[in-house]
Order: sequence, then structure tokens, then C-alpha cells
Amino acid sequence: MQVQVRLVGMELAKARLAEVGRKVDPVLRGALNTTATKARTERYVKPLSSTIKPQRLRAAMRVKRANSRRMNSRIIPSSSGVLVQNYRAWGFDQIDATRARIWVRGPAGRKVAAGFVNPSSLQKLPWSTRGKRAKGKKGGALWAARQLAIGPSAAYWFKQLTSTQTIRWTNTFLQQEFERRIKREVAKGAR
Repeated sequence: MQVQVRLVGMELAKARLAEVGRKVDPVLRGALNTTATKARTERYVKPLSSTIKPQRLRAAMRVKRANSRRMNSRIIPSSSGVLVQNYRAWGFDQIDATRARIWVRGPAGRKVAAGFVNPSSLQKLPWSTRGKRAKGKKGGALWAARQLAIGPSAAYWFKQLTSTQTIRWTNTFLQQEFERRIKREVAKGAR
């Protein structure tokens, strides 16, 4: 998913900075990087903090920063699933004595995760369902090959939370941050 954010007043800002002998590119890069980081925190990490730990979310939603070669800053969410045990709220609905469907709680309610729980077991761990069964020495299923269940990825939650309201908020924040940095640069140059 790609979202375009537009900056208004670029020519006026160039003229204001040229008067004091400053360039607009470093100011723009700083505004873009700050906006991407702040948008990730305010619009994605905070709403999902009751679902997944913020540290894991920040790691799963990388910010590619603007630099001298690339004048755009991006939030890139990971498409790898998040372990069910890393979710703050997860549970299961029993189907029969040895199988139960796993769900995780997100900002908009429950989402079914890929896997199962054995409700009769003592630990009640969320296990993943595999397409192939690993074979043991005597032809039986190899229990050591089991893996923990995986829930929806950070990219899934990113897509759920991205709306026109998020885009408007990001655009407004970028405009304010750019203006704040322009004023600071003009004040530095006037000294």
C-alpha cells in the first residue's frame, strides 16, 4: 500500500531560506523523517499497544528515512506473522476434546490465527498447523518438529489502521513540522 502526502508552500520556503543563505533540502528531510517516526508512534504503535508490545511493533514497522539520495521517508511494515504468544490477549474456542481454534484480539475485535490448541493438555500452548507431517524413526509423526502458532502480521494491522483520517493527520503534522523547521532555520540564519 502506497500513500502520497503533499507538502504545500515549498517555493515560498525556498525563497525564505535563500534570503538567509540556507538550503531547503536538509529541512525537508528532517521534517519527513520526524513525520514518519511520529506517524508510526501515534497512528500505529499506540493504537496497537494493547494488542502487541510496542517494542515488537516498532521492530516490525521499520522507518526508511529520507537521505541525500532519496527524498522520501517510509514506514515499512513486516509481512511476517507475529507469534500468538507475543499478543497480549489471545484465547481459543474449543471444537472438541483435543482441538480448539485460536484467536487474537486486535483494535477492532477478534481475528482467527493459524493454528490450534489442545484444550486437554496441561500447558494449552498454541501450535501451528503444518501442511506436511514430519516423520519420526518408526514412521510416526515427529513431535519435535512442532512450531508455535502465528497470528496476523504487522502489515495486516497497518492496513487496518490506515485510513483517510490517518493520511490527513500525517499531512497536517508534516506541514506543521516543516513550518517549525523553516522558522528555526530562518532564526539561525538571521543571527
